[in-house]
Amino acid sequence: MAKHLDDAGPPNAELDEAVAVIGGGVGGLTAALTLQHFGIPVVVFEQATELREVGAGVTITPNAMHALDFLGLGSQIVETAGVAPRYEVCDAEDGRVLELGPPPEEIPHNYGTQYCNVHRADLQTALVEAVRGNDPDCIRLNHRFDQLEQDDNGVTVQFTNGSSYRSSGVVGCDGGVSRVRSVVFGDRDAAYTGQTAYRALVPSNAVPPEVSANPYRVYVGNRKTLVHYELRRGEVMNLVGIAIQPAWQDEGWSIPAALDEFLELFADYHEPVRNLIGAIPADALYKWGLRDRDPLQTWTRGRVTMLGDAAHPFLPFLGQGACCAIEDGVVLGRAVAQAADLVQGFERYEATRKPRANGLQLASRDQGTHHQGMADGGLGPGNTAAARGLFTYNPATVPLATTVGKP
Repeated sequence: MAKHLDDAGPPNAELDEAVAVIGGGVGGLTAALTLQHFGIPVVVFEQATELREVGAGVTITPNAMHALDFLGLGSQIVETAGVAPRYEVCDAEDGRVLELGPPPEEIPHNYGTQYCNVHRADLQTALVEAVRGNDPDCIRLNHRFDQLEQDDNGVTVQFTNGSSYRSSGVVGCDGGVSRVRSVVFGDRDAAYTGQTAYRALVPSNAVPPEVSANPYRVYVGNRKTLVHYELRRGEVMNLVGIAIQPAWQDEGWSIPAALDEFLELFADYHEPVRNLIGAIPADALYKWGLRDRDPLQTWTRGRVTMLGDAAHPFLPFLGQGACCAIEDGVVLGRAVAQAADLVQGFERYEATRKPRANGLQLASRDQGTHHQGMADGGLGPGNTAAARGLFTYNPATVPLATTVGKP
């Protein structure tokens, strides 16, 4: 695609050499698509050998939907997912409604776009198709990042399969346990937060009627929290429960879990919650220990920058991890397109995004410390103190930083 004349900077010859995006998740694909939007060549390197349907639900709030609208995917996502109904925050034990979210018809009026809950695989598929539609050979599978070396003119990336690639710059989008971050900035092990999350998808025909009648609920209290909402226009119910558990050994977010274990942890919760847990199909329950890292204070070093969880790994309590990565991707593409060179583009991207993203990372951490044991208002997806003004952010129009310092 040609650059938009009102959002592109001066001609930049070095951008004729592709930018290497390490990681083919939501953030990396959004960055790649935005760079393509401005006519900047890009190659995405993904460690998986195939792009499979993975994951579960992702909340796409208006701040991230603005980015998808900008990239031409917003209406497709809403058509696939459906508009999110009004959420209810409820007491854990008796189900009393403590807080009501805004009616869905008010969201576009107040924020200019929609709010939906989408299956992560549907979001990733839409991004993959759009990226490949611009360049069928853009995504290279079976490329696990190993090392890199940069000089004044570019970056050479090495992969564990023995191949290498010379690029104008590198965007590290390889998740919370980022190898790029470790190589460029050094890394410390993530700290276990003392909380474990359980997730499952329940087919609609197995969802108890009392849950289907109130499909979008957040239950809080008794040192736990649980959220359920529909995906794919009611085809399936996404369920995530988080409980305090002092010990944890394994790392990973798709560790099989026993249904009895989940039921026992939430035995003191409202009966419809217990019934929904009991409806989880065999071998469909997974768990992961919530781990946390301090915000990365410098995202960029020369021709290498970080994006999404690789820069600011989120705990799930604000529902903004994927949204923030999407924001990052659009702002990065805009910043590179307007910059005199790639290094300046990366620096302007970091200066624009870091205050918001690092701030939301800490806000999500803080929200997690208050979630368990609380049974009063202020815990909904869009109504917490930390989230005030969250939805009004538009990554496609937010002013880019004009003054940056060398990291």
